[in-house]
Amino acid sequence: MYRYKLTQTQTRTRNARRLQELMLNYHDFRQERVDHPLEPSIEALGRWQAERLRATHRDLYESPRYHEALDFLLEDLYTPQDFNRRDDDFDRIFPYLVRLSPDSALFTLSQLVELNLISQRLDLVMTEWLTHEAALDAPAIECMADATYAEAYRSCGRIEDRRRQIELVDAVGHDLERYVNNRSLRMGLKMMHQPARMAGLGELYRFITEGVHAFRAMGGVTELLKTIRKRETHIMEKLLDEGHLPRH
Repeated sequence: MYRYKLTQTQTRTRNARRLQELMLNYHDFRQERVDHPLEPSIEALGRWQAERLRATHRDLYESPRYHEALDFLLEDLYTPQDFNRRDDDFDRIFPYLVRLSPDSALFTLSQLVELNLISQRLDLVMTEWLTHEAALDAPAIECMADATYAEAYRSCGRIEDRRRQIELVDAVGHDLERYVNNRSLRMGLKMMHQPARMAGLGELYRFITEGVHAFRAMGGVTELLKTIRKRETHIMEKLLDEGHLPRH
C-alpha cells in the first residue's frame, strides 16, 4: 500500500485536504480488513444486499436504458470483490490528482471515497452483529430471511450514516454525469489507455472507463437517481420504524 504517498502530498485547497483525510481513513480501514476473520461473512452480506438491490429495482435493472449503469453500480462499486489493486493505484497517483485535477473533481472524488468507506464500515458492523448476536456463519448470512436482516439493521443503528449513504449516491451520480458528458475527458481517457497499462494502472483505468461508458449510455441520470433515492429512503424508514423490509 502507499500510505506515504498520501501523507507526504501537499494540499492547498479545502477539497484536497478533505480528500486526503478521507483517503487516509479509507487506507487505514483497508489495512484493518486484511486477513479479517469475518471477511467471508462480510462478502456474503454484500452478495445478499446486492441481490436485495436488484430485487428492489428490478424494473430499472431490466430496462435497456439503465441495465448497464446498474450493473456497474452493483458489480464495480458495491458487490465485494478484491479491489486492493484498484485502491492501491488510487493511493499511488494521489499526488498527481491533487496537482492536476480541478478542485471540483477533488470534491467529487472525496464523496466517492466517503461513500465507499461508509458502506464498508456499515457492512462490517452488521456482519459483526449477525455473527455474534444471531450466530450466523457466511453461508447462513447469504441466505438469511428478510426478518433477520431487518433485525440486524435496526439493532446496529448508525442512522446518520445510512442517511448519508443515500445522500452520497445521489450527489455522486449527478457529479459523475457532468464529467461523463465532457468530451475532453473522454478523449483524454482514450489517449491514456497505453500509458496507464504501462504504468501498472490497468485496473484503475478499467474501472474509470467502464464507469464513464455505463453512465454515458444512460442518456441522463436524474430520473434514475430520483427513483433510487426515493425507494431506498422508504426502505430505510420502514426498517427503522416498523422493522420489516418492503419488497417491490
